[in-house]
Amino acid sequence: MRKKNILYFASIALAMLILTSCGGIKKMAKNQNLMDFKVQPEILEMHADQVEVNISGSFPAKFFAKKAIITITPTLVWEGGEKAYKPVILQGEKAQANNKAISFEKGGDVSYTDILPYQDEMKKSELILKINAGQGSKSINLIDKKVADGVIATPRLLQADAKPILGSTKKVNVTPPVYDPTQSVFQQKVMDSVDADILYLIQQSQIRGSELKADDIKKLQEYLNEVKVNERLALKEINVSSYASPDGAYELNEKLSGNRGSAASKFLNKELKNKKLADAKLNEKTTAEDWEGFKEKVQASSIGDKDLILRVLSMYSDPAVREEQIKNMAAAYKTLADDVLPQLRRSKMTVNAEKIGWYDEEIKDLVENKPDTLNQAELLYAATLTNDLDKKLEIYNFFTKKYKSDWRGANNAGVVLLKQNKISDAKKSFEDAKKIEDNSIVLNNLGVCEIMNGNYVDAENLFNAALSAGKEVSYNVGICDIKKGSYSEAVSNMGSFTTFNTALAQLLNGDSNSALKTLEGISDKTAMDFYLKAVVGARTQNDELVFSSLKTAITKDGTLAGKAKTDLEFFKYFEMGAFQTIVK
Repeated sequence: MRKKNILYFASIALAMLILTSCGGIKKMAKNQNLMDFKVQPEILEMHADQVEVNISGSFPAKFFAKKAIITITPTLVWEGGEKAYKPVILQGEKAQANNKAISFEKGGDVSYTDILPYQDEMKKSELILKINAGQGSKSINLIDKKVADGVIATPRLLQADAKPILGSTKKVNVTPPVYDPTQSVFQQKVMDSVDADILYLIQQSQIRGSELKADDIKKLQEYLNEVKVNERLALKEINVSSYASPDGAYELNEKLSGNRGSAASKFLNKELKNKKLADAKLNEKTTAEDWEGFKEKVQASSIGDKDLILRVLSMYSDPAVREEQIKNMAAAYKTLADDVLPQLRRSKMTVNAEKIGWYDEEIKDLVENKPDTLNQAELLYAATLTNDLDKKLEIYNFFTKKYKSDWRGANNAGVVLLKQNKISDAKKSFEDAKKIEDNSIVLNNLGVCEIMNGNYVDAENLFNAALSAGKEVSYNVGICDIKKGSYSEAVSNMGSFTTFNTALAQLLNGDSNSALKTLEGISDKTAMDFYLKAVVGARTQNDELVFSSLKTAITKDGTLAGKAKTDLEFFKYFEMGAFQTIVK
């Protein structure tokens, strides 16, 4: 009998335990509205192709059953699909598990962060908390709780407008000292010059007849004749620099160099008058003691003691001391007197003329009919004189065949292919250029191809290796910055360019005013420029800017109406009649 009583009471206890257990989570289910959850931001946002959730929750006192376990699974739900974040598991203070415990008497809080890869279906979705409460073998699904809308995906407006760079093709009129068509840009006007020297006997300033028969003098005279008759040569100036060698008294040398200058100028003026070029500007300069010329001649000589002589020049600045020290080197000084000093007693005459190259219409005709007559710089410039992409490509391909060792032909052909949206062909062309010369311009252009193919990591690596190529590369790095959510860096890199992407970076970095200013500065605005202006208006509560900009955007591109209807940037406007009229 006693045994039966024990079994009876044991069964009663077990039933009560089960009832109590089930009652604990049932009570939680009954009071589930006491749970409080907040999400920041209230409308989820996509950055760096990810959607991050930050959830904070609180449970009141006397709510969380001591042996209960709750599993909360934040889930993005959209029409036709859903995606769950990792679950967070909480337990009562007496539950046999290893999760965060919530006190029954005091209640408690929980915070949670997780990310999901973004997909386009998420742009019209809801963040639902799916909550399951369990105790022992029993479990109850609580009511799914909506805590946020999703997803603002404004960074996805990023445009793949990475900037390629041409090899030198521009037309300039600034003349370098030496014009090299293999490296320089095309120059319609370049400086051309001819030099000639008149040498004098020691302490003399008379021009000897033999000097006027020298080859360089004849060449100068012939050049003046050509300037007179060649309409593509314009005489600009003639410079006469006269010198005395650095031996002898300074006062004597000063007078001597002046007399030599007068003699050379007299000779030139006579030549100019005879050729009817008397209006040419003639500049005179004299140097009493030509130590610089002396140093240059010694360095180029085979004199045995030249290192010692050069050290003397560097040690002493006083001309008299220099001369005395050098004369003390008897053997060396004799060689100097015989071979070096006579070359310094001279007047150097330089005729400078402006050489006028092909005019634009001439280049157009030549590239069409006689392309072989054009050098590298002229061919590259010829390609800039047409807007026909096929014609540009034809010119660059001709350049590549004619100048096989010049990377610019293949590189520039690649830029044209990019504009034709032939990305794989462009990449091959850039790779061909890279085989000829591995430089920063080509690396940048290969990075542009990677942007076009959606390979932002590879693109950024190439851009970082190409930064010396110019500001275009910094802009391209900025595109990669936007893609990975580094908006401040993007603004810094793209700041000098007035483009849609620059404005997008500024907006995403929290600077709506700068974004609007940049958009206003775009001269030929596209539909997307106006669409982004509408987004700026929404973020700054400027209703007029929203409606006017969105209306213009949709007028330019009707497909943007459907985009705006689901774009949560305009969430506050969805129910407004003006908005509905614009996007209908």
